[in-house]
Amino acid sequence: MDPAWRQQGRGRGRGQPQGQASRPQRERAAESPNTPSGVWPGDGRGRGGDGRGRGGDGRGKSTTAPTQLHPANRGKNMAAPSQHAASSQSKFEEIRKSNQAAAQRLVQSQYSSSSDEDVDDIVDDGGKVQGKDGKRGKILASTLTTYTDQTGGDVTDLERTRQYLSDAFQSGAITCLICIASVKRNQAVWSCTGCFCLFHIPCIQKWAKDSVFLLSSVTDEDFGKKDHPWPCPKCRYEYSPSQTPSRYVCYCGKVQDPPLDPWLLPHSCGLVCDRALNPACGHRCLLLCHPGPCPPCPKMVSVSCMCSKATPVPRRCSNKPWSCQKTCGKTLPCKQHTCNSSCHSGVCQPCPRVSVQRCVCGQEEAERQCASPVWHCQQLCGRPLSCGNHTCERMCHSGLCGACPRSGNRACPCGKSKSSLPCTEDVPTCGDTCDKVMECGLHTCSMRCHRGACETCRQEVEKQCRCGKYTRFMPCHKEYLCESKCPNTRGCSRHQCRRKVSSVPPDSDPPSRVLTPPPEF
Repeated sequence: MDPAWRQQGRGRGRGQPQGQASRPQRERAAESPNTPSGVWPGDGRGRGGDGRGRGGDGRGKSTTAPTQLHPANRGKNMAAPSQHAASSQSKFEEIRKSNQAAAQRLVQSQYSSSSDEDVDDIVDDGGKVQGKDGKRGKILASTLTTYTDQTGGDVTDLERTRQYLSDAFQSGAITCLICIASVKRNQAVWSCTGCFCLFHIPCIQKWAKDSVFLLSSVTDEDFGKKDHPWPCPKCRYEYSPSQTPSRYVCYCGKVQDPPLDPWLLPHSCGLVCDRALNPACGHRCLLLCHPGPCPPCPKMVSVSCMCSKATPVPRRCSNKPWSCQKTCGKTLPCKQHTCNSSCHSGVCQPCPRVSVQRCVCGQEEAERQCASPVWHCQQLCGRPLSCGNHTCERMCHSGLCGACPRSGNRACPCGKSKSSLPCTEDVPTCGDTCDKVMECGLHTCSMRCHRGACETCRQEVEKQCRCGKYTRFMPCHKEYLCESKCPNTRGCSRHQCRRKVSSVPPDSDPPSRVLTPPPEF
């Protein structure tokens, strides 16, 4: 017989009789549906009920047969797995629904941004799945359909427009240059008419306000009372303050606050652009509302060649000029020769030939280039004037000589009185003081009204000599020359100049004085 301390047993089967499993073992048996009813996991090996916790024989093997459960208890144990499966199914449904809700939120958040995920796989009317590239291609094709119908499928002139359309779909391709952030499809934007760059509405409004404020504070004396323009941040195209954007409109400007449509370009209304084409040809843009400049006009028109000699042919409106390669034959400005160039646009080239041409007054002839037919000789005109008494005293000129300068009201020699006399009579002097400024520029003539030039100024003024040492009163028209000699040293650095200052020309500078260094001992 074992001692008392050994009978109480050790381990997990402590104090439990054989054939009865512990509580954790029963829970594990209920969770595993493959375990036979009435057999506990501890009946086999190492989990029995002896004092060592290894079964009845002390080696981990049970020596007793499995205990059979009551039929009523057996039914309860068989219902436990079905209840556990129902709870697991309900948990699975809850997790699936939460995952679907999270996926929908992710799709909505990604759909609102300008990225590659904007165009998700969708199912068309025929039940076929279209990927991102397929949907994008459909949107681009629908935008360009009205244009390609006119060109017969030719998209050569649409390369620039296609680039703008592709940038509208690419992630990070469109960036606001003011805040340096990506432009999203659900944000209000404004497009510059000069460079077609997109900016956020709040950003461009703040930019315009700050630009006008800065310019007014620097240049405007009456601060804030002048309407200064504000420039585009990219191309510097100027807008007036009244052109500051206040509404979010589509590219063509027809629809305010365009709705977000996954089958249209971002910020587009989906209507025909209908803007006037540039250069103006009378036609309008046929594309759907689009970013960037309008493409060249695709209409077909009937036009003649550039020299207008050939029969009109149908050509694209954006490429109307064409040459028939025949000789132009238009008369050149020299009025003597015709243009020998092939059919061309614009003005003909200058005539390269040489011909005998008269001057504009018609007195002389000379051989000159036909490209410069207008030239002037160095003789007086000499044509008789309308009065019949005098001839034109102007140099060689074109046009009419005009009226006789001695006709009408004429002034006396000093210009103080006027009289109307025939052109053959001279205006008498008025007897008043001349008062014309004389050559000195300081005094006026004190003689009576006279013909001819005024005499030299004889007023006594104080003058200074050239060297600045002496002054003297003498007539204004004379120069004061003193007798002092120049004390400066000559270029040899040994001898003085000793020339009279009066003999040195007034425009030449006197030699600078050079000091001779003392001899070395």
